[in-house]
Amino acid sequence: VQLPGQSSNAGNSETPDNSLTPTVSPVDPTEAIPDEDVNAEPTETPLPQSYVTPATPIPTENENTLRYHIPPPENDDDGYVTIFTESKQLSGVTAFDYFLKTPPMIFNYDATVPLVNRTKTGTSEFGDKEEFTVEVSYPSPLSYYKIVVYDKDTSKVLAEYVIDPFTKEKDRGSFKYLSPGNLHVEISGAVATVTTEIEVPKSNLD
Repeated sequence: VQLPGQSSNAGNSETPDNSLTPTVSPVDPTEAIPDEDVNAEPTETPLPQSYVTPATPIPTENENTLRYHIPPPENDDDGYVTIFTESKQLSGVTAFDYFLKTPPMIFNYDATVPLVNRTKTGTSEFGDKEEFTVEVSYPSPLSYYKIVVYDKDTSKVLAEYVIDPFTKEKDRGSFKYLSPGNLHVEISGAVATVTTEIEVPKSNLD
């Protein structure tokens, strides 16, 4: 007996209507992403010299360290070779490794420091005691320059040379590190634009 509204094939297995099922295309995992190379290797900016080995700065704790003012440059005999030259406005840390067979390692620097302008006011001590103003310029107190020499194998600080802050708009100088060894050198600073040049005896290249 067929009831009203009942299909004649009731009781039979019905086949679902797939006409409304959305079609999803599989994603090819090897398909390249536009405008982005996911397999690109990270690159480092190489140092401009081939004598030194670029290195990662050594983590240090925040502690007070003995600081030395850099003496004026000295006249040296020939027989030296420049192993490192860098000229930039100081920021961050430049680090490299070098095995010094024959000391000294000579650090030369040439700095230009931006000036800070300040207006000072005062009262004249003479006559009508009139007020006056005067413009004063001086090197930025935020400028500094630091070189630290480490023992590469132990991370021990062997020498530290610091100017903090610069006291002249134009400043030049040099200093020497006098012991042989496997060295790690870090150059850092702020604000000032400094050219750093490092020399060693030519016998280190033999």
